[in-house]
Amino acid sequence: MDLMSWLPECAELDLDGVELLGNHFPSTDHDYLVELKKTCADLYLTVAMVSAGGHLTTDDDAKRAADVAEIRRWTEIAEFLGAPRVRFFCGSGEQLEAGGPALYEKVLAAMKEVAAIGAERGIVMALENHGGTTAEQLLSLHRDVASPYLKFTLDTGNFPPTSRVTPEKYDQIAECAPQASIVHAKFFNVNEDGSDADFDWHKIRDLLAAAGFRGFLSIEYEGKDPDEKAVVRRIARFLKTLR
Repeated sequence: MDLMSWLPECAELDLDGVELLGNHFPSTDHDYLVELKKTCADLYLTVAMVSAGGHLTTDDDAKRAADVAEIRRWTEIAEFLGAPRVRFFCGSGEQLEAGGPALYEKVLAAMKEVAAIGAERGIVMALENHGGTTAEQLLSLHRDVASPYLKFTLDTGNFPPTSRVTPEKYDQIAECAPQASIVHAKFFNVNEDGSDADFDWHKIRDLLAAAGFRGFLSIEYEGKDPDEKAVVRRIARFLKTLR
């Protein structure tokens, strides 16, 4: 399935918007971006976010600079598409911890540059808790960048231990929820009613509501059912009951 065949599926599910992942773009040529933007408009789908990558915790300074440049490129694409936020990654939580203060300062400088890229365009740069990054690490970087253009893509399944439910998982969600610009609603073991057998989504909904979150829940399914389309349909129906 490519983006152009995926968008009608999202419209058929009566979703409010879409997150466009950078590595799903077959092209970033102007003509393709025009077609993509028009298709979203025709299907009444808001482009909620364009998702870039990044690995800022690398010890290769040139690679880090190249990743910042790539994040800038995707921010320019997001601006054209009318997306108000761009997802990016910090990198590895273990690398950040092992690198000590020296690496932290390099990552912080890169993060300040990323926030400035967003500020130039009025676009929120939404750092995802990816690569084993902890709530403590993300909140430290958020505090030290000190920019209103740095927020979080809060992935409910990514906090360590990744993809497993522990009491600490909900604590980390609650800690980061006040800075969430968008939420990756991650599902693994989906029941017939679309709920997750392991993650308590009513509890997560309450944690997000308590933090004042009113934004998009972007569906992510990482389970083993081969009929992914049918599973996502069930998840979409379930999430609508949480409104």
